[in-house]
Amino acid sequence: MKRPALRPSLRVLANLGFVSLGVLFATPTFASHIGEELTLDQQLIGANDQLVNALGRWQRAPAEQRAAIEAELTRLALHRQEHMILLLEKSPATAAARMMPRSLRAKLPAQAAAHVEEEVRVQGDVQAHVSDNFEAGQSKSVFKLQGANASTRALTIHLADPTGRERDLHKMSGKQASFDAMRISDHLVILDKKRVQVQAAAGTTTTNTTTVSAAGPVIQGNQNTLSILLNFTDKALPSTCTVASVESRLFGASGATVNNNFKESSRGLVTFSGKAVGPFPINFSSTTGCDYYGWAAAADEAALAAGVDPSQYQRVNYVTSGSSACGWSGLAQMPGRRSWVQACGATGLFSHELGHNLSLHHAATPTAEYGDGSDPMGGARVVGFNGANRTMAGWMPAGSVLDVSSGGTYAVATVSSNAPASSPQVLRIVKPDTNEYYYLSLRQAVNLDANLGAGYLNTLSVHRAYGSLPTRTYLLQNLAAGQTFLDATNGLSVIYRGVSGDTGSVDVVFSGGGCTRSAPLVGIAPASQTGAPGSTLTYAVTVTNQNSAYCGASTFNLTQTLPSGFSGGFTAGSVSLASGASASTNWAVTSLAQVPGGTYAFDATASEAAVSNSTTAHASGIVFVDATPPTVSLTSPVAGATVSGRVRLTAVSSDDVRVQAIEFFVDGALVARDTAAPYSAVWNARKAASGKHTILVRAIDVSGNRAERSIDVFVK
Repeated sequence: MKRPALRPSLRVLANLGFVSLGVLFATPTFASHIGEELTLDQQLIGANDQLVNALGRWQRAPAEQRAAIEAELTRLALHRQEHMILLLEKSPATAAARMMPRSLRAKLPAQAAAHVEEEVRVQGDVQAHVSDNFEAGQSKSVFKLQGANASTRALTIHLADPTGRERDLHKMSGKQASFDAMRISDHLVILDKKRVQVQAAAGTTTTNTTTVSAAGPVIQGNQNTLSILLNFTDKALPSTCTVASVESRLFGASGATVNNNFKESSRGLVTFSGKAVGPFPINFSSTTGCDYYGWAAAADEAALAAGVDPSQYQRVNYVTSGSSACGWSGLAQMPGRRSWVQACGATGLFSHELGHNLSLHHAATPTAEYGDGSDPMGGARVVGFNGANRTMAGWMPAGSVLDVSSGGTYAVATVSSNAPASSPQVLRIVKPDTNEYYYLSLRQAVNLDANLGAGYLNTLSVHRAYGSLPTRTYLLQNLAAGQTFLDATNGLSVIYRGVSGDTGSVDVVFSGGGCTRSAPLVGIAPASQTGAPGSTLTYAVTVTNQNSAYCGASTFNLTQTLPSGFSGGFTAGSVSLASGASASTNWAVTSLAQVPGGTYAFDATASEAAVSNSTTAHASGIVFVDATPPTVSLTSPVAGATVSGRVRLTAVSSDDVRVQAIEFFVDGALVARDTAAPYSAVWNARKAASGKHTILVRAIDVSGNRAERSIDVFVK
C-alpha cells in the first residue's frame, strides 16, 4: 500500500527515528505497514523530526543557551527511544528503516546520543523463550543475548532482515553467537543475517547404532529434572497439586507420564527422572508483573535452603498457579534447562514445555499454532510424537526412514509401535521450492497412541518441516484410504491406498510442477541517509524474483512514492529476472533547496508486470542543515618560520560529514584551492617582499560551514 507523504516537524506525532546499515528487505505490501504499524511509524517520524530540529537549534545556539537545549535534546532522545522500541517490537524491518545515520548521531551531545541506536559488535549466549497460550491458540518467541560483551543484562534480539525468519534466530538459540547489530537500550537489531557467526553447541552428542543420523544432535539421555512448586502471596497452588502428584506425572514408569511419553517415542533414548519439592512461598503476587525469572531465582533459593541444590539438575521446572499478568499457561527455554507451568494437573503441558527444553518446536497446522493433536507439541496431549519430530530428533532406527525420490508404490509400517518392522516407518520426500521435507507416517492405537483421536488413526499423516530441530512441524493432511495429497507447485501426488495390519500402502507420483507466484523481495541500501537541502541521495534497490521455477522469467517495474519537494528516478525502471535471480539498480532522490529540515519517507515498489504481485520497501531521507564547522590547521610552515623560494603549504582538516575544499591565502589573496586530502599548495615567496606575511587556511564543509586558521611567517 502507499503511505501518505509526511512532512517533517509539522507533524506533532510524538517521537523518533532511523537509519540502517546493510540491506533491508521489505515484506509484501499486503502484509506490512498497515494499522498499528503505520501509526507507530508516523509517530516515530514525528519524534525524529523533533530531535533533529532541536539538534539544529543546539548547534546554532550561543554558548550560554546550549545547556538548556542539551537538556531538551536528552528528553527528546529518550522519548524517541520509547517510540523506536514500540515499532521495533511490532515490525523490526520498518524500525530499522527509521534508524538514525551514524554521522547524524555523532553530532548529538553525549547524554542525548546515549539514547539513540548505535552500531555494535556483540558476543554472547543466545536463549529463546517460548510462551504458550493454548486457550488463545497463540505463542510468542523472545530471543535474548546473555552475557553480551560481559554485560549483566540480557538483551532482546530482533531480526530486521526479512530474508530471514524466526527459524534463523532459533538456529542461534542454545549457542554462542557474535554479530553486528544496532543497539537501542536493551534491544539489538540484526540488519544482515549473513553477518551472524554461530559457534557449535558444546557437548554435542553423536548418533549411535540404534538411530538414523539426524540433521542435528540426536536428542538422548536421562533428563535429571527438579520440579519446584511455588505459592504466590495472593494465590496458592490447589490442594491437589502436591509433590507426590507432580512426581507421578513427570517420572512415572508407565502410562500417561512425561517419562513414558518420551521413552516410548524415543525408543528408550530419552527418559526423565528426578524429584519435586515444595510448595515454597515466594514474595511475588500473581497479578503484579510476570517476572518468571524472579520467581525462578526465589524458587532456587528456597529449594537450596531446604537442602536441594537446583544446580545439580539438568532441567528445572517451576510450577505455579495461574498468573493473570502473564497471558500464558506454559513457558520454556528452547533449548535450555528451565520451564514454567501454570496448570499442575495437565501432564501434557509438562511434556510440551520440557519438549521445548529439548529443542522440539510446535506441532502446528497451516492455520493453527497448536493444531496438530497427534503430538504433545501440538495440543499438549500425552500421545506419541509425530513421525517428523521422531525423525528429526534421531529417534528412528537405522533403515526405518526412507528417502523417496522416484515414483512408485511404497509400504509404510506404523510409527506407533516400537516392535521391529519389515518396512520403513517414515517416508521422507524433498520439497524443492522451500527446501523443506514432507514426512509420511501411519499412526495406530498402540502404546500412548491409543489416546489419539479417531481422525489420526489408520490414516496417512502428511507433515511438512525443515528437517532439523528446532522447527515447527505442520500437519497438512490425514489421508483416508483412496485420498490424495497434491503439491501442484512441485508436481507431487501422494495417494493412500489403505492399511493392512500394521502396514499401509502409498503411491508416490512425480510429475511436472506448476507456476506459483510470490511477491518479490525488494531491498534498499542504505535504508536511511542524511543530506543538506538540495542534495541528491543515492540508494541501491535490489529486486529478487521469488516465483517458482516453472513460471519462467518475469519483468518487474519499479515505481517510487516521494513527498512534496522531492524528485527522483531509477537508473533502470524495470528488471527482467529468472526465478530466484536478483538485480540491482540505483535510485537517486533529490530535494529542493527550499525543503525544510526533517525526516522524509521514501517508498520504492517492485510490481510484476500484468500480475497483481508487488512489494514496497521503505527508506528515509533526513534533511539536516549542518551548523557544525570543520576543523582545520596549517601543518607547514610553522608559525614564526623564516621562508624563501617556493614554499609548500600543507593543512589537515576533518568534518563530521565531509570536507568539501581547503583554500590557502597569503596576505588575503587566494593562492590555491584543494578538494582532496592531503591538502597542499605552493606559494612563490620570491615574488613577496621581505618581512612578515600572513598565511590563512580556510576549510569548507559540504554544508557551507567554514573554519579558518592563520599564522605569520617571515620572508628573508
